[in-house]
Order: sequence, then structure tokens, then C-alpha cells
Amino acid sequence: MIRHRRLVSLSLGLCATAAVAFAGESPPPQAERARSATPQSAPAPEIATREAVCHWADHPPMLDGKLDDLCWKAAAPIDRFASFWTKTPRQGTTAYLVWDDAALYYAARMTDLELRSFGSKRNDILWNGDVFELFFKPNAQAPAYYEFQANPRELVFELAFPERGHNHGDIARTPPLGSRVAVSLEGTLDHPGDQDAAWIVEGRIPWTAFAPTGGKPRPGDVWRFALCRYDYGPEGTKPVLSSSAPLTKPSFHRHEDYGLLKFAGAK
Repeated sequence: MIRHRRLVSLSLGLCATAAVAFAGESPPPQAERARSATPQSAPAPEIATREAVCHWADHPPMLDGKLDDLCWKAAAPIDRFASFWTKTPRQGTTAYLVWDDAALYYAARMTDLELRSFGSKRNDILWNGDVFELFFKPNAQAPAYYEFQANPRELVFELAFPERGHNHGDIARTPPLGSRVAVSLEGTLDHPGDQDAAWIVEGRIPWTAFAPTGGKPRPGDVWRFALCRYDYGPEGTKPVLSSSAPLTKPSFHRHEDYGLLKFAGAK
């Protein structure tokens, strides 16, 4: 009888110990699976372009406003544009950048329901109409940077800035930097009331334009850059501003917010 009581006591003790041990263990596999199946919040997609690659062009493009050159087919498209200062994505712009020993080449196709332009000569105030703008800053630590523009009339704007806010005086009299552009239109220019589709731009910027900061980059070099647009609608409406760069303020000269452009060498 005494021995029987001892066996019962021993059994109860073992059960209690097992219960305590189980309470300290990890939950069973079913609980883990249920926990892993709980939806997790995905990171917000990027609406601007923080990094891009400028590929080498074995054959430079023919500037004719058509995107049928082999270099554009091999280029990395840049298509994330936004009014980032209001966190608003802007669809309808796809741009390309390539380079060789002679120049930096660019192209873009921009959807546009109202093709409008302004200006009659080089370095006119092109941004009073539809315009495609490019900004390059070869050295993040130095103040110098560059601005290039092209509009649907095949006019160019080109300035080298020693620093932001530099007073160029009469910009129409500044020395030419040698950029050239060709444009094709899918619609009618400056014809209010009809519905247009898009415009395409191809441009060439010689490395001599960047002489103040060392000229041509080397493979692997990284510049800061921003591709931007003024897109005008019907008369009396404000233009839509957009940029590939994550600009925190509506200023295309805010180079501290520019994206990074890496120059890839020849294959």
C-alpha cells in the first residue's frame, strides 16, 4: 500500500514537470505556420529614379527624332518620374542616356495631349512652353553643375553653373556649349483645341561642354543627375512639373536631391 502511494505520487510529479517544461517551449509548428501566413506590409514602391546606368554606345545615334537606333534598344530606360515634393507619380515619360568617347547622348518619348512651345532662339526662355531638361553634376563635393534643355521646336538651352544661383547676365550671349537636338511630333504644335499624343527628342552633348569640371567621365564614375519636364496643358492652366530625381522641393536646381548616374564602360 505504501509502495502504491509512492508510485501515484511519482506519476503526478512527472506530469507536473512535463506541464511546466511544455509551457516554456516554442509554440507547435501549426502556430508558427499561422504566424508566418499573416500578411506583412510591403515597402512603398519607388516613384522616382534614385540610381541609373548610362551604357556605352558602340554606335552613336542618328539624331532624327526616332528611337530606332541600336544604342537606345540596349540602353536602360529611365521611366520613374514624379512630382516627388508632393509624392505624386507622373506617368508618360521614358528617357535614355548613353555615351561614347565623343559625347553624351539622350533621348526621351513624352506623352503630351497639348503640344506647346515657346522661344525662337538658343537659350531663350524655353520653359514657358513644353520642355525636356537635363541636369548633371559631375562632382557631388564641388558646386559646379550643368543644365541642358530641348523643346518641341528643336531649340536648345545650355548653361554651365559654377555654383547654384550664379548670375550669367544675358544668357543669350553665353558661349555655346555645342549641344544639338532633333525632335519628332505625334500631333500638331501650338494648335489649341486638338488632341496630340506625344513628342520625341534626341540630343547630343559633347564632352567639351563639361570642360570646367574635367570633361569626359571614366567607366565606373558616378555623377548626380536629374531629367525634368515642363508639360503645359490648355491655355490658362499651370504646367505640370516632373523629374526623375526625388526632389523634396519644386526646384530643378536642387542638386542635393539628384539621383546617381553610373557610367558603364564598353563591353
